[in-house]
Amino acid sequence: KLYTGKSGFISTLKGFHGKSLGALSLLGKAVFRKPLLPLLDGVRQVPFGDADAIEQELKWAKEVGDDIAGVVVEPIQGEAGAIEPPDDYWPKLRQICDEYEVLLIADEVQTGFGRTGKLFGVDHWGVTPDIMCFGKGLGGGVPIGVVMTSLKDVLGAGDHGSTFGGNYLSATAACSVIDILDEYKASGKLDEGFKYFAQKLEELFSSNRNLFTQKVGIGMMCGLRCKNADTLTNIMSSAKDNGVMVLKAGRNTLRFLPPLTITKEEIDEGFKSLNAAVSTLK
Repeated sequence: KLYTGKSGFISTLKGFHGKSLGALSLLGKAVFRKPLLPLLDGVRQVPFGDADAIEQELKWAKEVGDDIAGVVVEPIQGEAGAIEPPDDYWPKLRQICDEYEVLLIADEVQTGFGRTGKLFGVDHWGVTPDIMCFGKGLGGGVPIGVVMTSLKDVLGAGDHGSTFGGNYLSATAACSVIDILDEYKASGKLDEGFKYFAQKLEELFSSNRNLFTQKVGIGMMCGLRCKNADTLTNIMSSAKDNGVMVLKAGRNTLRFLPPLTITKEEIDEGFKSLNAAVSTLK
């Protein structure tokens, strides 16, 4: 509101942005929102990947004098099931936001700092948002929250604060993470790890088409769609018994988020256990 004079936002259905009050107000999953209602007003939600729907909301808002300040979107929807948008989605969002003079905000908490193979998730589409939000992976396990923006002089020193936003421990951890990722990238180990993990994932998928219907995601933010939710539950239970932890995303997606510095030996060990888990379900 300091920059635009407006306070409304557009977010996407099934999107995930965290569990503080403001983030929950943008979040598109009712299961997380319901226990903490009422939340902030002024948030409209549209389907992810549908730039035309966002344009229609902005057009309507302009006609009635509504106060939409920005559009908040994940480059790839993580919690919803590693869902990728159409190729033209982000470029169209940039064009639409420019046309209607609203801010384009990328939630890069899950996609940022190498998770998808690029430094930022939006780099896959060559788009520069007005605001980018980071956390999680940047701290390497140490809590941190970061907001980057091209909007200079919006906030001055002392206007805003955060417990984990810029303390010495968090900032030092973040700098170390960036140095490690830079070194890994320059050595070729990062790209080798991505390629090898993708190869092993393809082998698991191809040999179990009776359980999996689709590979999804980008880089090491990826998953396998299971044929139904019960299959996913059984795979996760069996995987745990075989010593490997995997995640659930959406209704029926087996989700993978390995460390970016994972070795080939660790990948082999993980997929060996996962294959053993899956084999019990055939």
